[in-house]
Amino acid sequence: MSRRGYRRHGRGGLSTAVDNTAHLAASFGPVGALCTGAIGFAVFYTVLPLCMMAWTAERKASLKGSAAAAFASLLDQVMWHRLISPCQCAGIAILLVCSAIAVWKFLDRAELNDEDMTFLSFISKGIGRLMGN
Repeated sequence: MSRRGYRRHGRGGLSTAVDNTAHLAASFGPVGALCTGAIGFAVFYTVLPLCMMAWTAERKASLKGSAAAAFASLLDQVMWHRLISPCQCAGIAILLVCSAIAVWKFLDRAELNDEDMTFLSFISKGIGRLMGN
């Protein structure tokens, strides 16, 4: 009897948000795809990080004691590296993939198939990570 190796299961992270936004933008025309990208960019690049920073500021204000400054600094670093920076990278990727879909639809007027959207999403995620870091 063989054992199955460890397999990572998708949990619906930011990569899934980029893919879902690409599929949504592909169902619209060029202008709708650009609007979808602009809204997705605004949400992931500004709104979510602002909400996270407000939550962090509230938590830091409630810290008391001699180690409060150290915990506040640690909380800032964790929030930035684990949540805010990836959200901003996802926002850039959403804007890029929706812009690419809009240009594609404007020039070709053909429907995008799943392979095309997967390719565009993959490229935009890579560029988004490069631009975000």
